[in-house]
Amino acid sequence: MRTKKVEEIIRPYKEGIQPQPSVTMSDKIIHAIELMVNNNLKSIAVVRNKRPIGMVRLEDAFQKLGLKTPRKNS
Repeated sequence: MRTKKVEEIIRPYKEGIQPQPSVTMSDKIIHAIELMVNNNLKSIAVVRNKRPIGMVRLEDAFQKLGLKTPRKNS
């Protein structure tokens, strides 16, 4: 199975996305998911030379890996 990278699901950067934690385009998608879940985030910045160039949404990351987005209990 081929390792899926952040560059496959990057979206344009939106103002308001925190620059830390962040990932790079060559990071594995699973690494981005781990950071988002551990930090209770729905999206994470993608950086190059410490500057945000895009973002990844948790929903997109799960979908790319063929997983369902976890739902919070009401």
